[in-house]
Amino acid sequence: MEAILITGVTGNVGSHVLFELLFELYTQKKKPSIYVVIRTGNGKNGQERLYNEVFAPALIPTKIKSFYKEYLADCIHVLEGDISDFVIPEKAGNQFTVYHLAASVNLGKGAKAKHEIAETNYKNTKAFFEIIKKRTKKLVFVSTAFSRGDIEGVITDDYHGETDFKFRNFYEEFKMKIEKEVLQFAAANNFECIIARPSVVSGRLLDAPKYVTNSYIVFYAIGAFFSKMKALYKDIGRVRIVLNPEGGLNIVPVDYVAKAIVRSAALKEQQINITLTKNVAIQYLLTMMFNKCGIDGLEFVTEEPKDKSVIEALFYKTVGGQLASYAISKKHQFESKLVRKLLKDIEEPDMTSVFKEMYDFAHNINFDNTNINPVIG
Repeated sequence: MEAILITGVTGNVGSHVLFELLFELYTQKKKPSIYVVIRTGNGKNGQERLYNEVFAPALIPTKIKSFYKEYLADCIHVLEGDISDFVIPEKAGNQFTVYHLAASVNLGKGAKAKHEIAETNYKNTKAFFEIIKKRTKKLVFVSTAFSRGDIEGVITDDYHGETDFKFRNFYEEFKMKIEKEVLQFAAANNFECIIARPSVVSGRLLDAPKYVTNSYIVFYAIGAFFSKMKALYKDIGRVRIVLNPEGGLNIVPVDYVAKAIVRSAALKEQQINITLTKNVAIQYLLTMMFNKCGIDGLEFVTEEPKDKSVIEALFYKTVGGQLASYAISKKHQFESKLVRKLLKDIEEPDMTSVFKEMYDFAHNINFDNTNINPVIG
């Protein structure tokens, strides 16, 4: 019996993988069983989280609105639990296509961050492999394009042939560790595996309503921080942001990522970077965000200031502490050949040209989807 299993479905990419799968299945007139692993949380059980967090009205793409409830009723089954302790029903068979997206994205560098990453992204993920090993025909393991660490020049899809890794945090380090082990595990248990590595994920760009995402994090978090500071303090003054003047951030729309992840299940390759061929210049994206916040004291520096203002100190202690290492990364670009071949029917997005609209949308709803209807209406 053919079936699909998805973890991390309450996350940004995971929810969009489910949306994309529903669209593909509906287009192909297929109705396989789809099992989603969801933990209880916020006082809600797994089923409630599926309805409230994944199929929130503001998040649902227009292209699935006419039929998604039919699939919810007939095809989607919640397996309540953590990735390390859920149970697959015997009736589900042993021909699963598995999309594993559940992970912690803690970019911190302290002992607490290391423990969280080691527990969730390594220990619990290995337990997950044990649960699925006899039930899987193909595993799409979603990692990160940054598991290669900080590297200069052109970055290809093959990370595992490399030996020199300069990791920026425990998140990158443990992603690479589990990447290598999952391929060995798949081979030992006779199922296929591909590692799919998105870079920085933004809101939607291909599917309406555009720009929506279920979590406004990473670069959005910088804008959210300074938007809050602007509301609290009348005079922000000078803000010095450390960066590499030649640096760029590879930002990919979440629906583009989801399409690539779903399609990658048919590939024979073992590694694919879901990246764009062009980065967005970090100077440009920061300038756009600060302009939107109404802060004109932005300065770019090559070293973190020692004589920080109160606001600068708070920034580097929180959001900046996790993201500064990416702002000062070496100049690089992703080759992106395989993903462009996979998505050849879709024009590659030009993120620089749409970044202002993408960010402005998030800023205008105060980075909270519950504010979307009043804004649009």
